[in-house]
Amino acid sequence: MGAKEAIDTTAKNIKRRATVIYRRDEQILFVRKRNAKWNLPGGRVEADETPLQAALREMSEETGLQFDELAFVLEFTEDKVTHFLFEAPQPLSKKPRPCNEIDDCRWFSAKDVDKRKVRGPIRSLLKQCETNRPQMSYN
Repeated sequence: MGAKEAIDTTAKNIKRRATVIYRRDEQILFVRKRNAKWNLPGGRVEADETPLQAALREMSEETGLQFDELAFVLEFTEDKVTHFLFEAPQPLSKKPRPCNEIDDCRWFSAKDVDKRKVRGPIRSLLKQCETNRPQMSYN
């Protein structure tokens, strides 16, 4: 399964999530729904879209930020969820703002992440990303 291919709807026991890392200096953008743990922007890959399309859509829906391109970083499966991780290009002049179900957007450094209530799978995903960080290629 590639980042640019629509999902196979026969694999219903595995959820597919498009997740975006957006960096500013030495910080990463996190989002949070009301009364929830911090998460990276992203969400479910719908049956009629590719992981890349889902990542672009979710970033816009959750933060109000629109990108023309994202770099595919890696595919990571944990706890019956396959994460398609993308990284956004250098910061836009527009600032992220909470939209739709998102209650807050904040920038955290690596040290901050250790002190915050961040979802376990996202911690694992960030560790995988740092271990396997390839040369970025924007699509």
